[in-house]
Amino acid sequence: MTKRLDKGKHWFNEVYGEGKADGLIEMQTGLAQDLARFGVEFNFGDIYSRPGLTLAQRELLTLASLVTIGGLEAQLRGHTRGAIRVGCTPTEIIETVIHTVQYSGFPKALNAIRVVTDQLVELGIEIPPALGPDDD
Repeated sequence: MTKRLDKGKHWFNEVYGEGKADGLIEMQTGLAQDLARFGVEFNFGDIYSRPGLTLAQRELLTLASLVTIGGLEAQLRGHTRGAIRVGCTPTEIIETVIHTVQYSGFPKALNAIRVVTDQLVELGIEIPPALGPDDD
């Protein structure tokens, strides 16, 4: 195993839990495992391991990016779990999605908020109440 892969596995497991990096790679078949390994090495070994941002900040930025791209529901679910695991609050996660509406548009933000809130409920986490029109 390379130093880069070791570093990537460390940070991936910090976000998702012990052994999850190996699980991601092993869920692929044969040559396809290389793509999963590249993701662990680059995304987590090179990017997530950089100083300057906390894991919580990185997860909120990742959620915002995924919402803006759109159509990445599986990744939104995974990074919602990761965000909770590294200490983000449900309010921070939901407000991150709400914040993206000005850049991504309502269809992407509404689709994403459904995925995120469903994942939070699945994790047994209470969704914060709406502020309402008079609470802004």
